[in-house]
Amino acid sequence: MATEQPKKIAGGAFGRFLNEKRPEFMKELQGKPISAVTKLASERWKALDEASKAVYEKKYQEAKQQYEKDMEAFLAAGGEKKAIKRKGKDDSPGGKKQKKEKDPNAPKRPAGGAYGCFLAKNREKFAKECEGKPVTAVTKLASERWGKLGAEEKAVFESEYKAKKEKYEEDMKNYVPPAGAEEDEAEDDAAADETPAKKETKGAKKSPKTADSKPPKKTIEKTNSPKGGGKGKRRKSADAEAEPSLEPGIATKAAKLEMTDKLLVLMKRKDMIESGKSQSQMLSALETSGGLIHPARRALLGA
Repeated sequence: MATEQPKKIAGGAFGRFLNEKRPEFMKELQGKPISAVTKLASERWKALDEASKAVYEKKYQEAKQQYEKDMEAFLAAGGEKKAIKRKGKDDSPGGKKQKKEKDPNAPKRPAGGAYGCFLAKNREKFAKECEGKPVTAVTKLASERWGKLGAEEKAVFESEYKAKKEKYEEDMKNYVPPAGAEEDEAEDDAAADETPAKKETKGAKKSPKTADSKPPKKTIEKTNSPKGGGKGKRRKSADAEAEPSLEPGIATKAAKLEMTDKLLVLMKRKDMIESGKSQSQMLSALETSGGLIHPARRALLGA
């Protein structure tokens, strides 16, 4: 009879370090939030020399090799490896979630805040200056130039964005979606909140999220449905706030580390927003985890 499926090893060398030191850190931080443990662990990890880190790297590799041996034994004993259920999949035979088609005539929500308007206006000029360089060089240069603008110059783009947003909200009040065109909140957010770096790669003329966008504040409402008549759909309010934004300094550092996409994904998670973690802390956690989103999230939340 097959035994229980072995648990996959995660967290890398830092994960081994945190597991070993967690009781010590919890005792040291008694009375403080659980997130303080991970923060302290991250600080202590960075302070370690390479020789000390190598010890935990060895422990991780040993644990990983043991997992692979245990998995082989599990399968040989007749066990069946369980597939990891990914977000965006349902329990239907095909296992793929059917995405509804968006209405091409629906009002287009402005994004990127004042910085987005600034980049849209200067993108062609920045692209010429960065000719021959990676596509991320454009947003990096734009971030640097934006940081040098004075308050009066920024106010021009803030007014431009405000006007676009007001027009969008007014258009949404008069917009009537065709039958079957409405999507639930998660689908709508996934389509609207595509990360700037991905849009740059596709060559689409969209603005990255940096200085003046506000963190998302979602206002949702449920449509009432008769009892037993199916689940009520959630719709985003037309006055939903702009997408997550990157501070100029963080945007520059994230671009250098090639972690802009991953940082934005992490920032949009509900648990990250509620945790109150700063962009600097999130980027640091991603850097420590080697760009892995879930280990970084666990490190930040102390999960």
